[in-house]
Amino acid sequence: MNGPMHPRPLVALLDGRDCTVEMPILKDLATVAFCDAQSTQEIHEKVLNEAVGAMMYHTITLTREDLEKFKALRIIIRIGSGYDNIDIKAAGELGNAPIFTEL
Repeated sequence: MNGPMHPRPLVALLDGRDCTVEMPILKDLATVAFCDAQSTQEIHEKVLNEAVGAMMYHTITLTREDLEKFKALRIIIRIGSGYDNIDIKAAGELGNAPIFTEL
């Protein structure tokens, strides 16, 4: 369902090593941006404005203030154990669904 009428959504890997695992899985479904960020200040404006999904490991922290910078975000995927680097309450209040995966 991709094409001019159904553009591929933008999904961002905010931190981590690279996109070698995620890219083959998502390449036909979404455009993947690899940010390699330590904070939201290092994330490109296009990602902040257009990303509907964000994947993250443990390097970056998303506070309410950080989450409010994302204009289209709907889902946050925390890869690995724990969730102390995401303001869960703020994410829910802002309409973002946090998902947690164990490696």
